[in-house]
Amino acid sequence: MNQTKPLAMRPTLIGYLPPPGGISKTGANYQIHSQFINIGDIAYAHAGAMLTSGRNFSIWNFRMSADEVNEKFSKVVFFIPCRIAPSPYDKDGYPYAFVTDFIERLKIPFFSLGESIQTRSYQYESSFHKSLSAEVVRYLSLIADRSPLVGTRGEYSAEVLSKLGIKNAMPLGCPSLYLNGPSLPPSLQHVPTEPQRVAVCYSNYQGNAHSRIDDVLRLADLNGYHYVEQTFGLVTQALYYPGKISGADIHAARIFYRDLAPLLSLLEKGLVRYFTNYSLWKDFLGSFDFAFGARMHGLTPAVHAGKPAMFIAHDARVREMCEFFSLPFVAEADLPEQLSLDFFLSRCDYSIASSRYRQAYGQFVATLHRYGIGENIDANGTILDYWTPDPDPQVAWEEGAVRYTAAEMLTLQRQIALGCDIPDEVFSKLAQIKNLAQDWYYSRLDRAK
Repeated sequence: MNQTKPLAMRPTLIGYLPPPGGISKTGANYQIHSQFINIGDIAYAHAGAMLTSGRNFSIWNFRMSADEVNEKFSKVVFFIPCRIAPSPYDKDGYPYAFVTDFIERLKIPFFSLGESIQTRSYQYESSFHKSLSAEVVRYLSLIADRSPLVGTRGEYSAEVLSKLGIKNAMPLGCPSLYLNGPSLPPSLQHVPTEPQRVAVCYSNYQGNAHSRIDDVLRLADLNGYHYVEQTFGLVTQALYYPGKISGADIHAARIFYRDLAPLLSLLEKGLVRYFTNYSLWKDFLGSFDFAFGARMHGLTPAVHAGKPAMFIAHDARVREMCEFFSLPFVAEADLPEQLSLDFFLSRCDYSIASSRYRQAYGQFVATLHRYGIGENIDANGTILDYWTPDPDPQVAWEEGAVRYTAAEMLTLQRQIALGCDIPDEVFSKLAQIKNLAQDWYYSRLDRAK
């Protein structure tokens, strides 16, 4: 039993990590899978677990009690980002009160190393901290009290925490990039002038009104680029769960993608992919010459594979991570009206990023060693036990290219046409019913406190 082992020999409990082998697309798994709205989480969670704990870790599933964790584990390390969350993001289902109580009851060392803001805005707002609820502030304050430092993905997140009175916030960067070890791959310096294979990572699960996803997908469709989705929604359902598609899913897709025609065309051509295993994702992007898009963790696997990637900052989260690492990026608002691949190629320069990365990685490793959680990294920054999450065989088969028959494509087109014929007022009323139900639910939780 773990509780009989010396503390240092017990495993680490990692706060949040999707199944490393991936998620098999079965009916039994559908509900669990649908909760991973942004599968990009696998990029940083795997990295954080490996860097701090090698293979000696378990995953907290929000079910083990603090008493059980105190008995079985040596420490708890959280990689749970985007919890500096104003309304409506603080109502996304994350159990703030439950997790706050869990952390409060821990008697073993606790660390939080990947905190960040959640926002749609590209701008850094000086009063952002004032938009946070008392429940979120209590959660963040307790994390700061129990963790010797609060590692953040960038300077802005640390600044917001500082304005809350949290003085041990430290910008460490996102662990997803640190899978590269002491330096970035030299091949990032060689941006191709005429790439033959191009990948796009540009989902819009927040439904941003300023999104350029329709233009980007049109560019991809016209030029035969692959599109890698990382949001659970219509695309994921069309690929793996066609029997689950509803009118509400089609309505949401109209908001997310704005124009469904290029998306349908890419699906028909077999140019759409989706991954739940990091190794499959990295290897796939590693087969391309260039990648671009507005998803930070949709592109970090390409960087890890040594393929130049150009980032589009559609919000302050992507902006602060790109600025922290000096990665090549352009604000979504600064994209030209007429998009072209040459625009992205001409702005893709990793010369500054390479030197900045070495500095940031050195700081990250030194911080882990300072607090005794860097046992899988030696004094030179080399990752000692470097492993990749092998895909489950079923997942590897599922996440290959999906080809549609003519009959299947016709059915999907008919579904979308029917969904687009439903008036927006109907979905508005359905949303009101859902919002009232959620308000009722949260008011009951408040009464129970």
